[in-house]
Amino acid sequence: MRLAADNLAVRLGLILLAGLLALQVAILLIVAWPTDTGARLFRLPPPVKVAAMADALEQAGPSLQPQVLRALDMDPLSVQLLDDYPGQGEEDGGGDHRDAPRLNRLFARYAEGLGGRPFRVQARQGALVRAFSGDQVGAEAPVRVLVELRTGQVLVVERRAPPVFERVKARALTLALVAAAIFAVVLIASVAQTARPVNRLARASRGFSRSLETDDLPLDGARELRELSAAFNEMKRTIRGLVDERTRILAAVAHDFRTYLTRLRLRTDFIDDDEQRTKAAADLDEMAQLIDDTLMFARDATTVPSDGAGVSDAIAEARALAAVRRDMGERVDLRLEVEAASAACPPLPLRRMLGNLLDNAARYAGDARLIVRAEGGQVVFLVEDDGPGAPNESLSRLTEPFERLEPSRGRDTGGAGLGLSIVRGLAESWGGGLRLENRAEGGLRAVLSLPAA
Repeated sequence: MRLAADNLAVRLGLILLAGLLALQVAILLIVAWPTDTGARLFRLPPPVKVAAMADALEQAGPSLQPQVLRALDMDPLSVQLLDDYPGQGEEDGGGDHRDAPRLNRLFARYAEGLGGRPFRVQARQGALVRAFSGDQVGAEAPVRVLVELRTGQVLVVERRAPPVFERVKARALTLALVAAAIFAVVLIASVAQTARPVNRLARASRGFSRSLETDDLPLDGARELRELSAAFNEMKRTIRGLVDERTRILAAVAHDFRTYLTRLRLRTDFIDDDEQRTKAAADLDEMAQLIDDTLMFARDATTVPSDGAGVSDAIAEARALAAVRRDMGERVDLRLEVEAASAACPPLPLRRMLGNLLDNAARYAGDARLIVRAEGGQVVFLVEDDGPGAPNESLSRLTEPFERLEPSRGRDTGGAGLGLSIVRGLAESWGGGLRLENRAEGGLRAVLSLPAA
């Protein structure tokens, strides 16, 4: 795999590497940053080692003790030899009474390791000493051990600085918070590199019929995402060309068919039998209507106006449509479950969709109910009837082109089966959908949903 600078894997790898480096720098700064307040952990020198130092100084005698001290005074321990214990108060910190039992146990083990020599544990600046675990004690100032030698002198052993590991333990919460913050930033940056172009592509794919009429996707992001967007744009243009070509072919065929139908109508006048002449004219009328329906489905169910925008007053359109239908003698019951609602669809496609649904209900039931409601950011139109309904296994295919429960294509029994297909195509082109379902009380319910404006 070629490791180009705009490769998605390289980008994500560099982001994660930068986050790792930032985390390491943060840990080093937190560990090394000095703190003047708050309790720190101090590990007492091993009692066996302190006892060995005491034995060496006792056996060295006054003449050799300076040389032995210089040998023992090495990092991380500071070793001194005093003639007596230092003064109490500022140089001697007492133990916290809450930790007294644990301190007593710790000091008992320490006294045993020192071979019974008297000793003290002091915290500078009068700070309290708290027991933690093992040979660790906590204090707000450095801690030292004072051991009384058999010569009457006092050996002072003190760690010059807390171990790095103890600093990390003392600041574990800070480390955790900083690490979480850094990884959160890294995660957001990683997701932003992939999620934004992918989400844009997903939205364009979901509204594919509308995206055919919109601008191409921008070519940004990693190389793989740019190539994917370019492929999507090319596919969209190809499909758009195929759809346009199909519409042009259908229009041309319809035009030629109308020419032949006109000739056939003229020739029906030469049929002597009146009954046969009437039937032939009716067949020709059905053929003309079928051609018109097919052309309308090809043109309107898969295209969106070039402006790609439009808003309809759902309440006003429903009232106007119900009034027109009533004037035509149809029984349409209008129920408004919302006072105001606007659909993200121009008035003309909305009227065509509702008109086809009401035609379907009137054809099979004679009357219909038109219900308008708002649900979850959508305007929903329900067209219900009290007709025979449809088998549940057939509902999904009723919105397919030329699909009907009654197999004939006669106009008196329901037409060519394109009405519901046109509604579904228009609804999907405007970001909505159509669903058919049987009512529990009997009859069919068509649920048309459109995005609310």
